[in-house]
Amino acid sequence: MDLSIKSLELFRESKKIGSTVEVINILLRAVNDWPNQISTLEEYEGNIQKLFGGPVTRVNLNAFLKKVDYSKSAWEAESLSQLVEVFNYYDEGKSLAEILSDLKISK
Repeated sequence: MDLSIKSLELFRESKKIGSTVEVINILLRAVNDWPNQISTLEEYEGNIQKLFGGPVTRVNLNAFLKKVDYSKSAWEAESLSQLVEVFNYYDEGKSLAEILSDLKISK
């Protein structure tokens, strides 16, 4: 599966059911709230990695959200608050990079 935002929107509109569609819906909402325009999920993940200085995991997301200054990073915090929901569909310890890799091979 192509992980461009446009392709994900088309996949979502195909009315398929299941957890993959739920994950895609969450990711699209999270990307929509990111302060910069994003064209792929890999780009989104890269932006978050730069923000954290490391891999994007549930633990890192929660740690960031506990210390974020909402007056300076409200859009990032909103996006990441939604992104945390994605990890509910995967095993503990899985990174966002691994999740995106899983989405590439699912259809």
